[in-house]
Parts: sequence; structure tokens; C-alpha cells
Amino acid sequence: MDEIDTRIVALLAADGRISHRTVAERTGISRSAAGARVARLLAGAVVDVRGAVNPELLGHRELAHLSLRLTGPALPVARAVAERTDATLVSVVTGESPVVLELREPDRDRLAAAVAEVRALPGVAGVDVLTYDAVHRDVLGPVGPVTCDLDDLDLDLLGLLQADGRASYVALADTVGLTPAAVRRRVQRLVASSAVRIGGLARYSTYAGQHVTGVAVRLTGSAPPVVADLLAMPEVRFLATTYGRADLLLTVADAHPRPVLEVLEEVRAHPGVREIGTWQHVEVVKESYDALTITRVTRAQAR
Repeated sequence: MDEIDTRIVALLAADGRISHRTVAERTGISRSAAGARVARLLAGAVVDVRGAVNPELLGHRELAHLSLRLTGPALPVARAVAERTDATLVSVVTGESPVVLELREPDRDRLAAAVAEVRALPGVAGVDVLTYDAVHRDVLGPVGPVTCDLDDLDLDLLGLLQADGRASYVALADTVGLTPAAVRRRVQRLVASSAVRIGGLARYSTYAGQHVTGVAVRLTGSAPPVVADLLAMPEVRFLATTYGRADLLLTVADAHPRPVLEVLEEVRAHPGVREIGTWQHVEVVKESYDALTITRVTRAQAR
């Protein structure tokens, strides 16, 4: 991985279907070199481009962040939790709770049962839970409600994009029985309506060479003004309002020219922030948004 590779990974993270021509223009290399680099990064599993489907369409209405206090080594616990299909993120981190994870469940009863199951795992001494009120920015997935009606062909396309976010329109068309032009229009509509976001996940712990820090924020007052200011910071990769020991949950990644410390100092200095707690991601054991089943009910039928 050199600097150009790192920049390409960042471009794929922002738009998983970005063209080789655009990659070339934004990195200053030739189109053929851009294509070769993208192919190498994908083939080597340095970055994995998938379509992340809106949790609404997956039937997941309850999302939570769990911090695990342990009685022994962290990796065995993290690997055990990573076997759960409802865990989208599992990471070993610094601090007194060395494993953190995200759970996505259909309802509060199932969330409560899942937390109890995690708490009962060997090596787990305790579980602190932050329940999401709303996700304002996600690492990969779309945020907000789905704003269009979906039919079965749309759901088929979402499933295919979950498996391969860079599948060609020709290949998608052959599978679903439409023309490439019709598939292109549908995919663009699905992206524009927040049904799916197609991006790249870097498959190593420091996210394409970036240091990544989790941040729990307690506020002095109302959340919306603070949320608006934090969303203006490109280094904030994830932002949710939460219930529990914190009012906001952030994931912050350094990006040239600003290191994580400078970003954290800006968060601390915000007049609406009372205090923050932080942890450093050491090893991301699992980060996957593609192994979940799409609820095959159209929004028109659901209303």
C-alpha cells in the first residue's frame, strides 16, 4: 500500500462504483493504471465493495453498541461474538472494556435477549449498552428512511449488490432479466432513496492506514446543534444519538492533514459537549453488512 493506494481506498469507501476514469482524474495517474490498482486492491481483499442495505429493509429497528468488560484475553471473546449474524461490527479496543460490538435486532425483546446471550459468554464480566436513538452518519450504510417504493426486482438487485457492489450493469441485467439501462436507473434510484449505499470497507484494523477512535460524548444540553456541527467534520465516520451512559457515539478517523488528537480537541472544545470518553480500535475482528436477509415486503405493501 502506497499513498495512491490509500487514496483509492478512500475513493472507493465514498463511492464503491466510482469509475476508473474518475479514480485516474482524482489521483493523477493514467486510466489503465487506475484500473490495475483497483483490480489489485479488490483481488487482494484490501478493500471489499458491497452494497449496505438500509436497516429498515432488513427488519432491524433496534441498534445498539455494546462494550464488554472481560476476565481474560479479548480475542477469544471477540471471535465468539463475531460468529453472531446479528453483530455487524466486532473490534478489540484499548481501555477497560476491550471488546466493542454493534448489534442489529428486529425489536427490543430480541435486543434484550441478544444482550443476555453476549453477557453469558465465557470470559465476559459485564456489558455496557448504548441504544441508538438515530444514526446520523454510518461508516458504510445509508441513513434515514427509504424514500421510494420497492418491488421484487429492486429487492433482487439489493441482494446482488450486497454480494458485489461493483457488479457491472450488464451482469446485473442478465441476472434480473432487464436491460442494462433499466438496471442503471433502478440502482441509481435505490441509492438516491437511501435504500442502499455502495462503498468499500478496508479489510484491516486501521482502516486504510488511519488511526480510528471510538468516542462516547455526554452533552450539556440539546443534541441537534452538536450533531449538526459534528456532521460538518469529515473525520467523523459514524455518528449516532444514543441512550445510556452517553448522548452521542462517534467513530473518528484521522485524515490528512488533521490527526485524531486535533479532531478530539475540537470535539472537547464544543460548547455543547460536557465530556468525552475514548477508545482506540486495535483489531477489527468483523465488519460486515452483507450477511443479512432483506425483508421481502415492499414499502407499498408495508403501509
